[in-house]
Amino acid sequence: MSKVLTSPKGKAIFPHLTEPDIKYKVEGEYHVKLECKKAESEALIQAIGNQVALQVKAQHDLDPKKEVVKAPLPYEVIDDTVIFNFKLRASGKRKSDGKEFTQKPDLRSADMMKFPEDKQIWADSILRITFEPYAWNMPIGIGCTLRLKTVQVIDLVTGSAESNLGDLKPENTEAPF
Repeated sequence: MSKVLTSPKGKAIFPHLTEPDIKYKVEGEYHVKLECKKAESEALIQAIGNQVALQVKAQHDLDPKKEVVKAPLPYEVIDDTVIFNFKLRASGKRKSDGKEFTQKPDLRSADMMKFPEDKQIWADSILRITFEPYAWNMPIGIGCTLRLKTVQVIDLVTGSAESNLGDLKPENTEAPF
């Protein structure tokens, strides 16, 4: 098990942190992409690389002749930013004893108080995330997943699910086509 790391402050992209996303996974998944400055992210990139390197070494020690295939990394570098991809499975069955489990990230406000359950975290919120880089070796290759632990909401962006049309009203006009 690797140690828990903390991201720099970053902007949330497509966050599913208050409720699990069940669109593609029945068991649900909490996830968020976090856009951070590259200069502040170098230590995390190195830590993730170290975790993958440990898996590569373990594979090489097991079978030195087998070609090592690497899966896509859990981040993307674009110019002077890094977009990290954090995930946490919402439920499932433990391999060790077959018992079912549920879990969710620990959400905290800027002052580290419990985040209100009636609030939603929307894109462009400023977050800091603690996570565990979990390296794995699967048939698709050796990779790493960034498992969500705690999310600190530094600057909340929220809204409502109701209409966002503001003062727009329907016009009574004929369509030109």
